[in-house]
Amino acid sequence: MNSQFLWKERYQAAMTETVKYTRYMANGGLLFTVYFVILYALVVYGRFLDQLDPSFPGRFVMAALFLILPLYRTSRTFLVEADQVFLLPVLAKLSSFMQQVRAYNAIFGIIRAVIPFLAVVVLYVRTEQTTPLELVLLGAALALFGAAANLSKLEGIAHRTVLLYAFGAALLVIIDMAWMSIVVALLLMVVLHLKRQDHLPLREWIALERESRDRFYRLANWFVDVPHLSATYKHRRLLSNMVERIPYQAQTTFDYLYVKQFIRSGDGIGLIVRLTLIGAVFMWLASGNVWFVALAIPAFGGLTSFQLAPFTKAVDQHLLTRLLPFGNAVHAKRKIIRFAAISQCIVLTLLGFFLSGSMYVVGGAAIALVIGEYYARK
Repeated sequence: MNSQFLWKERYQAAMTETVKYTRYMANGGLLFTVYFVILYALVVYGRFLDQLDPSFPGRFVMAALFLILPLYRTSRTFLVEADQVFLLPVLAKLSSFMQQVRAYNAIFGIIRAVIPFLAVVVLYVRTEQTTPLELVLLGAALALFGAAANLSKLEGIAHRTVLLYAFGAALLVIIDMAWMSIVVALLLMVVLHLKRQDHLPLREWIALERESRDRFYRLANWFVDVPHLSATYKHRRLLSNMVERIPYQAQTTFDYLYVKQFIRSGDGIGLIVRLTLIGAVFMWLASGNVWFVALAIPAFGGLTSFQLAPFTKAVDQHLLTRLLPFGNAVHAKRKIIRFAAISQCIVLTLLGFFLSGSMYVVGGAAIALVIGEYYARK
């Protein structure tokens, strides 16, 4: 096995899995909602730029970008657990594989930096005196910091090293010497090059790949069911104590079981919290339009009820549902969807009334409850 064959095989396998889950996520209603919120946020941002005061401190926003971007770093190595055995005899011949992994992580870091730069540079140009060459150098510096953040984790270099150089670049932007940030970024890349690892750190890189893969699975699990991700449960003592108030009767057996599962699982409460937060952000962005604020309530309420259907089906796979022959499982499922619809409707309605001050939100809340009842009965 040579480096080129190993890289090609692992990269293709990883991209196949990523594309598969991306398609599943794209077909889900939640991801479509996220897209819609992002697009509307861009519209609001465009209006903000049109009304922007030239005295706005744009350089501080750009400097903040230099500080925020390196805070998050992630690295992929495309190694698996079995490599601890099968790659041991050829470790010395995998230098080319290491270079390709480094190039992948650097390119990914650059892309991750360029996207927010393109959003902030429009504001920066409208508030600061600059030239095209300075903008190119500024963008290149930020791209290098994005690459350096990922590469530092790959090489096992302390995170504070990258953050220290990022602070220096941000300071240069604040004192109106933004073009000098490229010098700081190049110095950081030289430091990373000098501290790079000569031999493949097999165990460390396998751990990095496992961490990155689990992070992707957790993200995908927000939108689709991921079989590779084990179910997680939290005690949530306060909510669990409320469930204990359900009377101990044969007719309420499934009520207790389903509500307990719903409260403790991340797919139940977590789903409602995520959609409610996204809905709140959308309503805040659309606060100038009372119709959008009102329509957000049934839109996100209906989406929550729709997404809870897979959760109630997943509870059926629990062993206890096959051992307990009492009660009405369908009735218990309806209680969950109704509880979610009413709780979320109250939160979004109060927020909508606070943001818009319009009574249209009451009509939106009524529609949301009707949609929730429809899914509960369906």
